[in-house]
Amino acid sequence: MKRLGNELGYALYLSVHPFKGFWEIKHEGRGSLETAVVLLIASILVSIASNFYSGYLFNTSGGVDYNFLSTIATSLILYILWCTANWCLTCLGDGEGTFRDICIATAYALVPFILIQFLLVFLSNFFVLNEAVFYKMINTISLVWTGFLLVTGMLVTHQYTLARTLVICIFTVLGMAILAYLVLLLFNLVQQVVIFASTVIDEIMIRVRY
Repeated sequence: MKRLGNELGYALYLSVHPFKGFWEIKHEGRGSLETAVVLLIASILVSIASNFYSGYLFNTSGGVDYNFLSTIATSLILYILWCTANWCLTCLGDGEGTFRDICIATAYALVPFILIQFLLVFLSNFFVLNEAVFYKMINTISLVWTGFLLVTGMLVTHQYTLARTLVICIFTVLGMAILAYLVLLLFNLVQQVVIFASTVIDEIMIRVRY
């Protein structure tokens, strides 16, 4: 627990010192996969809390008909797709980061999102309509800050130049779409095979009976 606390504290330090932070996580063992999992879970929980507890002006549904399982599934799928697509591309592009390094750096980049979105859940219950601009501004800051950390994490992890990192990140997003398409295609193929096998078995059973 002490180690986890230290690593979570270092995640906060990394948020304002990203270049040094990501370097020390990779080369000096200042982070771990376990802490990355905790941060990923925290980001999912804060997203769920936002849908349930945000003020009415910013969440008019009030959590009605909201399926938290969809948030969990979407977050996990996006995380896995990003890490997998980035690893595939950087393996071909001489990146120095392992799949583990990518998973850790990606999760650590979520710290601003976790903290600011948690703050927004609280503030949204006190903001009035005229202050909606501040809500949107703070929300934008959380996304931009997280995006900056994600790019920085990939840059430091793979030891790329900024330009090459940006290109890799763009192609990673495209790779995510391709992987998602292939997974859906495979799922559909498996489904068709199962249906065909079930039909054949039913036909055999009918012929055996009669």
